[in-house]
Amino acid sequence: MTVCTLGVAHKRERDTLRKELNLNGRWKFYPAFDEVSGDQKWMDPDFDPADFEITPKEGMAIGWIKEDFDDSGWLDSPVPSSWNAAFEDLWSYEGHGWYRRKVLIPNEWEGKRVEFFSEGANYRTALYVNGAFAGEHFGGYTPFGFPVHELLKFGEVNTIAIECDNVPKSNRCPGGQFDWWNEGGLYRDVCLRVTDPTYIDDVTVVTRVSSDDVEMTVDIEVCSDEPIFPERSVALRLSDPAGDYVPVPASVSRVVYDATLKKGHARFCFSVPSARLWSPETPHLYQLDLTLVDTGSEQPRDWWSHRIGLREFRVDGPRLLLNGKPLVVKGVNTYEDYPVAHHSHNEAALGQDLDLLKWIGGNAFRSHVPAHRRRYELSDERGVLQLVELPFYQWGRPLVQTDNPDALADAKGQLRELIKARKNHASVFMWSVSNECLVVPRSNDPQAVSLARMTAEGNIELVKLAHELDPTRPVVEVSNCWPGDPVHEHTDLPCVNVYVGSAPHVNGLPAVAERIREKFEALRKDHPDKPILAGEWGSWCVRGVKTDYFPGEVFQAEKIRLFWETMREEENFIGGFIWCFADYDVHRRFLWVYEYRCAYGLFDYHRRPKEAAYAVRRMWTGKGN
Repeated sequence: MTVCTLGVAHKRERDTLRKELNLNGRWKFYPAFDEVSGDQKWMDPDFDPADFEITPKEGMAIGWIKEDFDDSGWLDSPVPSSWNAAFEDLWSYEGHGWYRRKVLIPNEWEGKRVEFFSEGANYRTALYVNGAFAGEHFGGYTPFGFPVHELLKFGEVNTIAIECDNVPKSNRCPGGQFDWWNEGGLYRDVCLRVTDPTYIDDVTVVTRVSSDDVEMTVDIEVCSDEPIFPERSVALRLSDPAGDYVPVPASVSRVVYDATLKKGHARFCFSVPSARLWSPETPHLYQLDLTLVDTGSEQPRDWWSHRIGLREFRVDGPRLLLNGKPLVVKGVNTYEDYPVAHHSHNEAALGQDLDLLKWIGGNAFRSHVPAHRRRYELSDERGVLQLVELPFYQWGRPLVQTDNPDALADAKGQLRELIKARKNHASVFMWSVSNECLVVPRSNDPQAVSLARMTAEGNIELVKLAHELDPTRPVVEVSNCWPGDPVHEHTDLPCVNVYVGSAPHVNGLPAVAERIREKFEALRKDHPDKPILAGEWGSWCVRGVKTDYFPGEVFQAEKIRLFWETMREEENFIGGFIWCFADYDVHRRFLWVYEYRCAYGLFDYHRRPKEAAYAVRRMWTGKGN
């Protein structure tokens, strides 16, 4: 095979370059109970999660990481799954949980780079291999990995032990206060990944759309565990939506080594002929394949593959443009919370959710937490826009330490992981760095003023970091402090939650609508040259209560409709996200919640439609029930 001609290794060669050992399945599991568990302490009104550390009795954890530890008395746990979903007795447990598994490592992996990889584990995760510490990760919703090849015994059975801790803490992201249920453990996929010691670590694909053509830039970052950085080149192959090869000039680029960073970099810049653009209506996807080869011999060493869309999102004055055309966002907020699977990925349930969104006429989803990669892959395929949000949630409130530097550092680290992992998905059209942070003080109390100032400064830092990491997409914070939010001076557009006024009956909604007009007019005066996006609006509703007053189905449907029609009157309004798609499990401390569930959904927890779902379908499609 001539790599420079083909631009990519054949599949059989790729299988020898990158291997993956799936670690999903049966693990041994033990919940490390303490005298007072986290969920019990939540009942104490003076409880501060930052002061609460669940630590197993001294010496126990040390034994649990050892190869010869007898775990036969431990529980059998499915992975991926949260311990709250897997075990009825742990449905409300917040604390430590330990996992163990024996794995046979092949001899032929010796000399390779081996990485333990997780799509996500909640919240703090510590990895041990054969009794040795391998790494620690903070963050429940972003993928992460640790190199483990130096700890492995090749050709032998190895012991992997993992500690997870899902106790909310005020100095983390999210902090001690959020409404979704905080399920713990290895709830997303885990595996071992095997590559050459010199490997493709990161790829950034940028497409610029003009009236004449599409310009594509591909930046490749190469890392090496070898003492001397070898001479490498990258070969590129692009295939169109029909699978046909797209001729690309200069399809091979030499890797330039940066001695300071101890990394290598390669770049491709080219025009795509006869480009087929991606949009929600026409979600055309191209296949981009990259092969890392020895310079000269062209021997393949590593490969990278991704399906990409040729599109460009851009803010132009009071408009949001997709491929140069105005985009109206008809979105719904959602969580990964499914019957049986709960927060773990469920392919069939996710597909159903995407289908139901299309059925009501929607084109976008937003979630407070980053989702499993398959949500973005399927959204790329089906043309569903994704506003991806960092779980920097309600900073400035009592159970969040805005003034603690660990909190902001934690958020920045997760933002870097998030953008690196999801930046090449066509469906991702906007980043959000936070939700409902108190960036404006509620009183003149000096402490409240100081806290709001620090909260605003933290949000501004995150906005600037997101722009630095990805200058191609708009960046927002979702605000409930408007008009007058100081962060909006730094975001590409105001994104605001529209919970305005109180009206327990439909007859009171017109007065609320007038208040929305007043607030939107003030917001537009503050930012006349920016679009306005609604992050949330909606109403609580218990399915089956057929009344025109709160919390009835008729009331919810009419409130959602009237708010949408009112916001559309504002000339800078570009759409928004209804709160929310389906009812979901909430944190167990919210004892007042109906059956421990938030009931704002257009659909109930089992995806049965409420009257509001039919109303939105009529509103967005013009079709009947």
